[in-house]
Amino acid sequence: MRGGFREAQPGPEASNARLIPGGNGSALRLVALGGLGEFGLNALVMEWQDRLLLVDAGVMFPSAEMPGVDSIVPDFQYLAERRDRLEAIVLTHGHEDHIGGLAFALQAAPAPVYGSRLTLGFVRRRLEERAASADLRLLTPGRPVDAGPFRVHPIRVSHSVVDSLALAVETPAGIVIVSGDFKIDARAPESERTDLESLSAWGDRGVLALLSDSTNVEERGSTGAEDDVLPAFEEVFARTRGKVMVSCFATAIPRMQRVADLARRVGRRVGFVGRRMADNAEVALELGALSIPPSDLVSAGEIDQHPPDRLCLFVSGSQGEPLSALSMVSVDEHRELSAGPGDTVVLSARAIPGNERAVSRLMGNLFRRGCDVVHPGLARVHVSGHGSQDDLVELLGRVRPRYLVPVHGEYRMLVQHARLAARSGLSADRVLVAEDGDVLELSAAGARKSARVAAGRILLDRSGTEGLEEVVVRDRRHLSAEGIVVPVVVLDKQTGRLESAPEIVTRGFVDAEERGAELLVDASRLVAEAVSSRPDEERHDPALTRERLRQELRRFFRRRTQRRPMVIPVVMEV
Repeated sequence: MRGGFREAQPGPEASNARLIPGGNGSALRLVALGGLGEFGLNALVMEWQDRLLLVDAGVMFPSAEMPGVDSIVPDFQYLAERRDRLEAIVLTHGHEDHIGGLAFALQAAPAPVYGSRLTLGFVRRRLEERAASADLRLLTPGRPVDAGPFRVHPIRVSHSVVDSLALAVETPAGIVIVSGDFKIDARAPESERTDLESLSAWGDRGVLALLSDSTNVEERGSTGAEDDVLPAFEEVFARTRGKVMVSCFATAIPRMQRVADLARRVGRRVGFVGRRMADNAEVALELGALSIPPSDLVSAGEIDQHPPDRLCLFVSGSQGEPLSALSMVSVDEHRELSAGPGDTVVLSARAIPGNERAVSRLMGNLFRRGCDVVHPGLARVHVSGHGSQDDLVELLGRVRPRYLVPVHGEYRMLVQHARLAARSGLSADRVLVAEDGDVLELSAAGARKSARVAAGRILLDRSGTEGLEEVVVRDRRHLSAEGIVVPVVVLDKQTGRLESAPEIVTRGFVDAEERGAELLVDASRLVAEAVSSRPDEERHDPALTRERLRQELRRFFRRRTQRRPMVIPVVMEV
């Protein structure tokens, strides 16, 4: 046991003898349960005959069009139907879009979980939050592990979270390289640098397929180094009279280390605010992935005991999440932290597509507090953890696969990656563009798409325990966009006649006191007419009356307002 994790037992050294040609038409199957066509939900099954290996199990965070949804996980029904065949789950790194759905994968098919030290540290916390447990096994570069017919070789890569791995997976059909999230940062410290020599060595042996990160395929050149953010942060520290608050992804340990070192150099103590930010920093400190002397640390509860110009605080909420620590600070509702004149907030992350409006609103609220805001559009306070075009081409040139499978990105990015590979000399018939649910079969005879499998999504609310039905989310979206109208009618149970004038209650539709008054008077009159004109068979059936009122009012409002509010009639009999 090391650091609370079982040391994975290495298999024998890799040899070409392990690459046994599949007989009887056997093929390696790659089953995409998520991550192909969106950011997040990364989950890929490798399948040889009846044995399975799962690479990553991530979440996706919802867009504004999913009200009340806290997170989204892949539907692991494919695993559940084969729960006794899963040999292992291997995690490439500790970002939520790669580990956040692990508890649900384990529920579908329990198996040993392999990952690097920091990744397993994050995983252990996530599982504790869900009162779950797993057989966690340490994965170390240079020490391959066996999982049924698969031998997994971890390879160090550079990314925005340390301890990130690519995987070289030996299978009976051939070698598959999974790049994980990566960039080629030649200036990174050796412990954070992509191991290009190992990747080249695998290319020399012959690689059947490369599954390569597509996130930054539309960015020219190569991705910058983490050290490139230092000049902008030095300037921030030099001119800020009050607190410096830095908001980045809570797993961006290399960024935190560099900024914390700068802060300590100018006499500022370092703190972490926000549950996920504080949790991840604690894990990283425990495992030695983040190094800050205890004397230079300040807890959230101690912030007001220190002069503002002696503080540098990492605050969660760079994406403008409504209940995040930084969002609460921006509206002056955080219990332990405030922002004001003299303070500087640094948004050290780019807005994830779909979050732009939330981030813009966050910045506006911070400016209202009187503080300064520095973001990537103004200064180089962020560099990506994903390789740009030159990085992708270099990886392709070193690995030299028979087939390329673009992964990790929206569909247009997968296609752009395929085109980039073609411009780099890889023939089009050797690039396989797939989507969630597609099954790729690779063998000595070639590659092809097989019959699709179900690859759905499970929507979770804040409790995170029950899946939300799509119809629930659709209703929430409808209510938020169109509003609700509740016509209330009271009928005589014996005669079916109205006992009093109908009442119309609305929320989020029209203002009953001003412009909507005439509309609602006309709607009430329509309801009265609809009730009085019912045929005899409807007079003693409230369900039929409700449906009649619903249809009449929906047509009426669509004709008068071009809107479609949700209409929920209430029919009471007395």
